[in-house]
Amino acid sequence: MCESPVPGKREIPLGAKLKFIHLAFDNRFNQNLQELNLTSSQMHLLIYLDECERNGKEVNQRDIEKHLHLSNPTVTGLLQRLEAKGFVARRISERDGRNKVISQTEACRAIHAEMRRRLDSQNAEIVRGLSPEEIADLNRLLDVLLKNIQE
Repeated sequence: MCESPVPGKREIPLGAKLKFIHLAFDNRFNQNLQELNLTSSQMHLLIYLDECERNGKEVNQRDIEKHLHLSNPTVTGLLQRLEAKGFVARRISERDGRNKVISQTEACRAIHAEMRRRLDSQNAEIVRGLSPEEIADLNRLLDVLLKNIQE
């Protein structure tokens, strides 16, 4: 464990801090999304579908797995729950009959503005007290960390 600059107090390792931040953010955001009957993972999937739809791109399960960096079983579970809630539908692709296209429903489109408002609010909350320059620096540093991990 890293030594803290304060004598007698241990510093939490960076990897652990990042995990704690992620878990706290996810827990708080899941509470914030309860009224919409969504989890943060489900919301991110729906936002991806919306962005693809706006760009005229058909989406299949494999696309979702790659974009969200999730396993096939995880995405299968997310889609099953979203389908049961009436937020997504699956149909055979007109371009390739071997693929099922995942699309958002009208019920999903109806809550997009609220999902994005809550996401923006949550993101603003975690950088509260930071200047625009500090936020830019934080984003740059996090991009470096992510690149290092992905290499």
